[in-house]
Amino acid sequence: MLFGGVDEAGYGPLLGPLSIAAVSAEADDEAALKQGFRRARTGAKDSKQVHVSGDITAIESVALPAITWLTGHAPGNMRECLALLGEDESVRTDVPWMAGTAGVVLPIGSEPLKTWKIPGVTPRALRGSLIQPRAYNASRRLGVNKADIELQAVGGLLTMISATDEHGMIVVDRLGGRRYYRDFLQSLWPDTMVLVEVESPGISGYRIVAPLAEQSVSFRVDGESHSPLTAVASCIAKYVRELHMMLLNRHWCAVRAALKPTAGYAKDAVRWLDDLGVAVVDPIRDELVRGVATEIIDVGETAIGDAAAPTLPA
Repeated sequence: MLFGGVDEAGYGPLLGPLSIAAVSAEADDEAALKQGFRRARTGAKDSKQVHVSGDITAIESVALPAITWLTGHAPGNMRECLALLGEDESVRTDVPWMAGTAGVVLPIGSEPLKTWKIPGVTPRALRGSLIQPRAYNASRRLGVNKADIELQAVGGLLTMISATDEHGMIVVDRLGGRRYYRDFLQSLWPDTMVLVEVESPGISGYRIVAPLAEQSVSFRVDGESHSPLTAVASCIAKYVRELHMMLLNRHWCAVRAALKPTAGYAKDAVRWLDDLGVAVVDPIRDELVRGVATEIIDVGETAIGDAAAPTLPA
């Protein structure tokens, strides 16, 4: 049976990418999937419970082994890692603070990373979408709202990790306050029948009925606690976002020695932009800032994001 998980990191910030990861694996059934992860003790859970503000090594200890397990390749540097998540190098070529990804050697931390061996579970796929400010702003100018930018990316990833000829179960961490997804799922799989199973404050569950197989797709509040693969996706999404924030801080702190690093969220991002100065920010605002400094920030991530910013070893 095919299982999948989807989660994001960075929905609320003004700076850095919105990072979304989708993963899939095979197991005999849901019990076998969960038992395999329990026995393997991977440490995968909601990235907010794993990540330590100002130190990438904790989230790396989960995300990098997960990426290696899913792809069969241990990325030796940031460029390889981003390629595995589907980010084309062309989006970084003319953005100075995104340069040098090949020079960021992985792992960044010095502790040996665990090799994942998960009994009864076979990795299938890793897919990702990193929506950088330029692409985000282009969508906003076309009238696409913030939630729909994310939903469109999630839809693309869902079609990549699913298979209508295999029975499957996919858990997506719930997207903000949105509760109804039937029409969205029907647009992804127009040749199937999408049945509503539940649409409640905590879960929106659907059954995708195709000629050869059925899939369960649910959007759950705290989806990471319901599926180990959603937890894996959460950690990977957070890790690659943190890598990008490291590059941004390294570049701009070299330009302005007195500039304090930022995690890119809410008030601290506004502080950072003010410190950098209007004369510097305005010519590059479209590449640097998602929306405008007064855009409403996701309250759920603000407190976390305003903590210590990531730093990158020289």
